[in-house]
Amino acid sequence: MRIIGLKLKPAVLLNLAASVLAGVFAQLLMKYGVNGLKGARGGAAAAAKTGLHAPGVSAGAEAGTVATGIIKAAKILYIIFSDKFVIAGIILYLVSMFFWIKVLSKIDLSVAYPFVSVGIVLTVLLASAALGESVPPMRWLGIFVTLCGVYITVSSHDETVNN
Repeated sequence: MRIIGLKLKPAVLLNLAASVLAGVFAQLLMKYGVNGLKGARGGAAAAAKTGLHAPGVSAGAEAGTVATGIIKAAKILYIIFSDKFVIAGIILYLVSMFFWIKVLSKIDLSVAYPFVSVGIVLTVLLASAALGESVPPMRWLGIFVTLCGVYITVSSHDETVNN
């Protein structure tokens, strides 16, 4: 199958698409999951609200100790990794990695990697549509430039792809 002047076997193209799409949806799931964890960020008020300070110690009294910092980090990691959407995103990243390795076994990294930029573009588009994120005009311009770069990079590659 020919994409942007590049010959790719259908199986390679499907693996490439699966890898990129799994990565996109992994990002969206993790963002959706951490949106519910915003209380876990920032300052003593957030720490008190989420219980991220050591038992029996006020949030202000513990701010300077290394041990307390480690405890806070561990509790934040626990909260993050106990969210089902974050876990689903991590699992999708593993799926993405599986397909990516299959792609790399068939084509040059210099051919495959520009397609990751397509995933970045899709992530921005879906974050805007599904998560309601604002995408200002300059970011849209950046997306356009990114897609142009993918086109130039991939179409300039000779057709000696070993797939």
